[in-house]
Amino acid sequence: MKIEDIYYPLNETPVDEKNFDIEKWRTDTPMDYLKAMFLINTSANKNDVFETIYQVTRLYIPDILFKYYSLSDNISLNEQKLETLREKKIFMSEAKYLNDPFDNKAYFYNPTRLKKYEWLSNYDGRLIDDFSSFCRITSLTSNQINSMPMWAHYANNHTGFCVSYDMQCNPQLSDCTFPVQYTDQRIDITTLMEQQVQTIMQETERQSLQGNKQILLDDLSLVYLTSFFCNIKHISWSYEKEFRCSMGANAKGMPYALAIPKEIYIGMNCLPSYKDRIIKIGSELQIPVYQMIFDEYNSGFNLLPKEI
Repeated sequence: MKIEDIYYPLNETPVDEKNFDIEKWRTDTPMDYLKAMFLINTSANKNDVFETIYQVTRLYIPDILFKYYSLSDNISLNEQKLETLREKKIFMSEAKYLNDPFDNKAYFYNPTRLKKYEWLSNYDGRLIDDFSSFCRITSLTSNQINSMPMWAHYANNHTGFCVSYDMQCNPQLSDCTFPVQYTDQRIDITTLMEQQVQTIMQETERQSLQGNKQILLDDLSLVYLTSFFCNIKHISWSYEKEFRCSMGANAKGMPYALAIPKEIYIGMNCLPSYKDRIIKIGSELQIPVYQMIFDEYNSGFNLLPKEI
């Protein structure tokens, strides 16, 4: 799918604010970053439109989100995770280390189309090598604690733990968190990249004639695109119900962000030594700690939390 072929008719029906049901609205109008970019690209004032769309994305963030943590044979890494939890922080990973090698591959451009510009010919037409290098990421989920796939895949077969975060009490985390959109199509942004190259050339010439030693660009289309499109994943991952927190790779405090935990849930197969450590951390933080158990005497597959 080419970005220039994306078109959305504008819905001019006013929102019934008095009877607004946010849960129904989230279901009926899932986040669509392609529509967001369409609105930005067709607007005379991209900055204002981006700000409006950003405010809309806030409506998708649930009050509580969860993060599943694995505990493996890597003792040093386990210690790091527990210490990070105790310090009320969350680790922000470089995108290249995420478990899906196709992450941040929802969009692409053809560099051969840009080789016609002399100043890019020596770089094989590549204006940007890796969009994902600009940010660090941590993944949260709206899947609650009874999600067997999440415990199996992200808490190392129930040997790890899960932490809930109240997004109302975590402004740094919440402000940078976006819902993930799932799709089976990638977006060709070559045309947008060409527009950026032309803008750079025009502004470089214009500002150089004015004697500017530093060239400033007010077209932030690529910044907006990167902010949005890094939250698009292949549809096969939809079971994760992911919400992604993205921050600048060089932002203050990296590679950690402030994240105040609300509750801790210990996997039913967690080793006793780590279980004791987590209970102690919960006591220090003065938050509830639960042990996950399987309801053996029920016809359903029920994972239940038992407060410790």
